[in-house]
Amino acid sequence: MLLEVYGYVRSLADTRYGPALAHGRDVLSIEDHLGLDVELHVNRWLTRHHDLSEVAVWIYQHMHTGFTMGVLLLCYLAGPGVYRPARNSLVLMNLVGLVVFFLLPVMPPRLLPDEGFVDSVAMAGFGTVHSPGGVKADQFAAMPSLHMGWAVWVAAVIMALLWRYRARWLAVLHPIATAIVVVVTANHYVLDVVAGVVVAMGTLLGTGLVWAGNGTVYAGGQLIRRNRPASAPDAGAEVDGSPDAADGEAPAEPEHAGSSAKSSANGSGSANGSANGSANGSANGSAKSPAAGSATTAMTSLERQSGGIARADPDQAAG
Repeated sequence: MLLEVYGYVRSLADTRYGPALAHGRDVLSIEDHLGLDVELHVNRWLTRHHDLSEVAVWIYQHMHTGFTMGVLLLCYLAGPGVYRPARNSLVLMNLVGLVVFFLLPVMPPRLLPDEGFVDSVAMAGFGTVHSPGGVKADQFAAMPSLHMGWAVWVAAVIMALLWRYRARWLAVLHPIATAIVVVVTANHYVLDVVAGVVVAMGTLLGTGLVWAGNGTVYAGGQLIRRNRPASAPDAGAEVDGSPDAADGEAPAEPEHAGSSAKSSANGSGSANGSANGSANGSANGSAKSPAAGSATTAMTSLERQSGGIARADPDQAAG
């Protein structure tokens, strides 16, 4: 469907020639005021270096469609979570480009008459129509540069797929190389490149390659699922069961002190009674006080001696 619309816009070349020529010269005039009109200088420099010109033409002619479709296929096979927003972004980018091409046709520098630009791609034998992949190119579709937009898209998708690896940053070399190539071969203006970047980033953000919603974001190409923070415990809840617990251990039960005294004083009835009474009374009382842990420890040290005799009361032990 997009190819059909593209073909229709391209078929209006005769009626778009005048506006495209005027808009192309307007772009050069704006760049002249901004100090960005470097296209003619770099294009003439490239024509004096045949080998570099061949490399630039090869990148322009083959990397645009082939690399983009290859990355889209790789995304479909290896990154299903990234594929849908990536595909939508690419489609939306082309739709935006078609609308601008129809409403604002801009002639590329290589076709401007009497401006001195050299069509490097045509000189390399690809003709003036520049038809990669068998699709005839729209001659008045300079603004925005979809070469640049697709290159930014490729870099963003590669970084999303390879977010675990530092090598993902090498992907930015592709849009950098594309920006240089489309300008030095006189196929786009500097402002075309800027517009291509803006359109690409807008569609990437708008379709969710950077933000996917539903608690999922893509930050720097990394898929991050945001977890909800754990709910804070109630203010009145007791975490360890007792405010006197130390190091996560519950304080000793008062009954343990009494049973300990009972087991260690098997041969003495009076010592057993005194120890049980003293232990239960003091332990029960201190369990309600903030110093229950220290009272229990002190009681146990009084009860146990090396000979196994309960000495809760020194007078009873002496008798």
